[in-house]
Amino acid sequence: MPDHSMLTDDPLHAQARVWGDPGEVAPGVFMYPAFVNTYAFKSSEGLLLVDPGFTHASGAMHEAVRGWSDAPLRAAVYTHGHVDHAFGLRSFLDAGERPQIIAQENCLARFRRYALTNGWNARINQRQFSLPKPMFPNEFDWPTHVFRDALTVRLGDTEVHVRAAKGETDDACWVWIPERGYLFTGDLIIWQAPNCGNPQKVQRYPAEWAEALEAMAGLDAEYLFPGHGLAIRGRDAVRAVLTETARYLRIIIDQVLTLMNAGRTPEEIVHAVEPDPVLASRPYLQANYDHPKFIVRNLLRLWGGWWNGNAADLLPATHEAQAAEIAALAGGADKLIARGRALLDAGQTVMAAHLAEWATRAAPGDGDAQALKRDVYERRLHEESALMAQGIYRAAMNDARVALKEEPESAQRLVMGHKE
Repeated sequence: MPDHSMLTDDPLHAQARVWGDPGEVAPGVFMYPAFVNTYAFKSSEGLLLVDPGFTHASGAMHEAVRGWSDAPLRAAVYTHGHVDHAFGLRSFLDAGERPQIIAQENCLARFRRYALTNGWNARINQRQFSLPKPMFPNEFDWPTHVFRDALTVRLGDTEVHVRAAKGETDDACWVWIPERGYLFTGDLIIWQAPNCGNPQKVQRYPAEWAEALEAMAGLDAEYLFPGHGLAIRGRDAVRAVLTETARYLRIIIDQVLTLMNAGRTPEEIVHAVEPDPVLASRPYLQANYDHPKFIVRNLLRLWGGWWNGNAADLLPATHEAQAAEIAALAGGADKLIARGRALLDAGQTVMAAHLAEWATRAAPGDGDAQALKRDVYERRLHEESALMAQGIYRAAMNDARVALKEEPESAQRLVMGHKE
């Protein structure tokens, strides 16, 4: 049986990682792990490629796959249309291959939205991943065959089942090859807490995500090939990862619904809901990318609208006007700065951040206010493990650095790479 550094049969004790050497991780399955996992499956008729990956990695991925097999590429599946999964097919197409490109039908609308809001998404990605400039692709290898709920493709003597889901996106799908027991989950499994809260991106679907995981758990798969991270071998191990990830979501979902139906305000709910501590300690459920509080907010957006429960925020004054009023009440921006410094020195960084925002919005040209903002968000940056929070805190810190005519700080390490 194949063995590989990106394959585990003990996910409870494995060290999560998203980079590794390309190679065969199961009979007839080649894995190219370069933050996102691209898979090539060899059938009697030719290759199936699952998630071609990034545009910039297309050439290296193509070379690696072709070093493993020269069989013709018959089909490619986008498990969803994110830039790290559905943009790396170009090297195969440029080499003259014309595979069937399969995706759930909502992928078409996703690509159209990406073209419509390219500048917006480029700036979000710059902030989220601390990139040197706005970056987002604007060229697409469009699906040639889309489906709504389910699709079965025959490659030689192998049946490939593709099933629609919702989770990180509304165009998600997973791939099941029953005769081999092979399950390709896309980003329904990512070796992180589920990415269904992202505060800067469109709606995620935690409940439907859990349903998809539970459906896959019932397949009794022998191998699980995730969108990111280690492949998993063994029926019990596969089932455990799927069911525990579903439970992680269900516990958050149930808390949110209970509190919503009890009439609690959105802010009360956000502060009250916590993930299960045992599940949150699993190597495959670490909150180093998304944050469970962001999942709560996304559920509130899905089920309760965007109003936060504060009547003044329904049609509010600008943040700058509010900050000016707060500064006037305090006796000037210098009072806010002094209080913010005292809070920061006392380790009360959450409240210090509010003081820093009020001070810089009330007096944007005040160097002491900008220095407070810089120092507060530098501390917040190092306190948080979730990359999404880190990106926003680093951007706020760098805004203050620029205002102070200092050099902005770039990210030293990205846990999950350029991803939605």
